Amino acid sequence: MWLLELLFFGLTLFIGWMMFGYFLFIAFKGLFQNRKEPAFPESWPMISVIVPCFNEQSQILDKLNDLRALDYPSDCLEVVFADGGSTDETLAILENALNQEEPFRVIRCPRKGKINQINFALPQLRGDLVINTDVDARLSSDALKWIVAEFEASPDIRVVGAYSHPLDTLDLEHYYWDAQNKGRFLESEVWTASIVIAQCYGFRRSLLSAFPEDVVADDIYIAYLANTLGYRTVYSRHAISRETRSPQTYAEFLQHKFRKGNAFLRESLRFLYRLPEMDTFCKLMHGTRIAQQLLLPWMLLVWALVAGSLLTLFRVDLVFFAILFLLLLLLLTNRVFASVKLPGDPRHYSFSAVLKSFLMTLLLLLMTGLSYPFFRQSSSYARLPAGMTASDKPETV
Repeated sequence: MWLLELLFFGLTLFIGWMMFGYFLFIAFKGLFQNRKEPAFPESWPMISVIVPCFNEQSQILDKLNDLRALDYPSDCLEVVFADGGSTDETLAILENALNQEEPFRVIRCPRKGKINQINFALPQLRGDLVINTDVDARLSSDALKWIVAEFEASPDIRVVGAYSHPLDTLDLEHYYWDAQNKGRFLESEVWTASIVIAQCYGFRRSLLSAFPEDVVADDIYIAYLANTLGYRTVYSRHAISRETRSPQTYAEFLQHKFRKGNAFLRESLRFLYRLPEMDTFCKLMHGTRIAQQLLLPWMLLVWALVAGSLLTLFRVDLVFFAILFLLLLLLLTNRVFASVKLPGDPRHYSFSAVLKSFLMTLLLLLMTGLSYPFFRQSSSYARLPAGMTASDKPETV
């Protein structure tokens, strides 16, 4: 009996930490941080913007106009469209639209795949800061300036991610993004964010010369690399990116999140053996993130089975107090997340949307963990259909 009770106690603590305790801890730790707010520098550094593209004829002109609208000195900017061998009209549209007076150019990469295209472009760039942005990202006009300002806050900052959110999608996807973004803000304000988002992020050229060819998620890899080496990753509140391709159906949502979850797990496990190199906070953060992906859904199932066994042994009191403990952590975590303000107008979600998100997340974690040994992908994959257009560009904040 006591072994079963001890197991139940340990499982309750584990689940409490994975689902709630981690966020409560970093929120509490953040209360004692004196984070320096970013400010525009007196002079602007040279930056290089990479736009990997492949068969983007429907969006490439909108992306070009999006970049043209950015407020950054043209003599300190170069924009490189890294084409992976498009077979549609992408190149023709670009070449017809580009002006020689603009700091924009197109390079033709010998191999498709986002990582291959970025690696081919990197040695040809002139900037000390590299900004990667996807074709389906629509940036606020001051996004580049705010990314530079974040870098200028500290030499320890090696990666900066723009705040990213989809434009037109399911409520379920909106809620998922809001919750994830709040978690990233909590991490970033304590010390360093666990990941950035591929739609738009920047890194110092000194951080790496090339991505490993088997990287699937460049946004996850770059943040893990910086954090492992003892540097910081910032998730910016001021640089804004909106995603125009997002799930429109539950089937698309599951497929999209499954692929993202597999990539996240793959890059997380890539750095598992390097945990001893990380500082204390990064050990805690990355260890928790890996445990959430691999263990949490299974621990919930085991917890439910053990709770059922204890109920048959008339230990209703133990199960009751465990549920009460988890509910208390849930309420505290909900208060913490409610206190984290996101850029733009706040969204409100029904209980059913929150419940759907929780159940979908558990399902996806189970699917990702079970399929990981058998499912492999590259950085070249089928895209979701486009949603909003350039007219829906976000306002500057």
